[in-house]
Amino acid sequence: MSVSPDHQQPDSLTGAILAAEGIVDAAVLLNGPTGCKFYHGAIAEGQVRGLTTYEVANEGEVDIQLIPKASRDISTTEYVARLRPIVGKVPAPGGKVMARQMPIKGIKGLRAADVLVEVRGQDMDVLDDLARRTAQTMEGLGQFRNVSVSMDIAKPEYQVRVDRTKAAELGVSVGEISRTLRSLITGAVVSRYREAGEYYDMRVLVPESGFTSRKDVANLVVSGSGGDAIRVRDVADVREAVGPVEIVRQNQVKQVTVEASTAGVDLAAAMAALRPALNDLDRPAGYEFGFGGQAELMADMRQAVIAVVAFAVFFSFIVLTVQFNSVKLPALILGSAPFCLTGLIFGLYLSGLAFGATVLIGILVVIALTVNDGVLLMTFAEELHQRQGLPGRDAVLQAAKIRLRPRLMTTITTMIGFTPLALNLGEGADMLQPMAIGAIGGLATEAIVALFFMPCLYALFTARPPKAAC
Repeated sequence: MSVSPDHQQPDSLTGAILAAEGIVDAAVLLNGPTGCKFYHGAIAEGQVRGLTTYEVANEGEVDIQLIPKASRDISTTEYVARLRPIVGKVPAPGGKVMARQMPIKGIKGLRAADVLVEVRGQDMDVLDDLARRTAQTMEGLGQFRNVSVSMDIAKPEYQVRVDRTKAAELGVSVGEISRTLRSLITGAVVSRYREAGEYYDMRVLVPESGFTSRKDVANLVVSGSGGDAIRVRDVADVREAVGPVEIVRQNQVKQVTVEASTAGVDLAAAMAALRPALNDLDRPAGYEFGFGGQAELMADMRQAVIAVVAFAVFFSFIVLTVQFNSVKLPALILGSAPFCLTGLIFGLYLSGLAFGATVLIGILVVIALTVNDGVLLMTFAEELHQRQGLPGRDAVLQAAKIRLRPRLMTTITTMIGFTPLALNLGEGADMLQPMAIGAIGGLATEAIVALFFMPCLYALFTARPPKAAC
């Protein structure tokens, strides 16, 4: 879990969460809501992503690590919900303090925010205005919280506005002025020297003590076309202004990100409300919206689920067709699988859990057991039907009675195996809980399908009894 103060803010959260300028030098033992104790540390001026700390001048992050789950009576999600109003009372002039759960480390692309709206364009002022209006739209929907804009135009700077007419009269181009100022202020590499096998740049620049005011920049000298010395103030206007702290580009296009977490709704419902709202926003040509965070992962996961299930069904159909030397029985077995998945969806709906990436494993488990039970049932029924000449109805009833006990044993033991994960017992069970609940719901439906639906399908499509074998 992380508490992210936006801007440097010397304050405290319930006594010690925020320290001087957003930095906590040592771990502090605090009493959280409902007496739950936790340790926490902090990273100054930056955000931790994996093993790397990204230094950002206007952002800081305080990381809180809860004690083991067995030693507390509150979940991480509940703790974040109770901590959120506490950090909301922290005064942060010009900034924002938010409490949110940290993402699971090791999963590429997973961020702390549920939704990332990527605003892309060329002009920074237009991007900033569009991003602010996007944030206001998301807050107005009432389905998002912790809405924040990644770009902060608060960095003091001097802006040099070149008068192109004067510059042309004096024989100096805008490019020459830009290159000269860059060389004088940031330095130009004129040579390199070698020491102990390493090369070091030799950079020539005006010392920082030479820039104490706007006039120092205006008095810098650039060379004209005839070699004349021209002051910057003669061809440009130097102004005090503010600019973005950082400029982020994606595919060479400037981008501003608006982050938010869902509030009381699932991610799919929040995205369904957000997309039409963003389409109604007025934006200039050449500016577009993109989505990242868990919303992007959800879209990728949906495609992955469709692809994996399609391949699983296809290869299962091929193998079963070769095994039975028939298309009818594989079609009956695989045709029952979608009915088993209704139990998986219903189980997630009753538990209030979202359809996460781990549910894909539960889907594969349900399909595998459906195919396994169907193969055993159909094989025995077909053997009675073909070799003993029993009608399809009698053959499948006899086969279902014989296969009832082993089928229930395998299904119930599998459901019992998923029970600890479904009850969210132990560390790390939060991520696997949707998979377990979905699998239990699917297996419960699979037992009913295997006991009643598959025999009905077999009896329906095997109406004519064959001739008794000699």
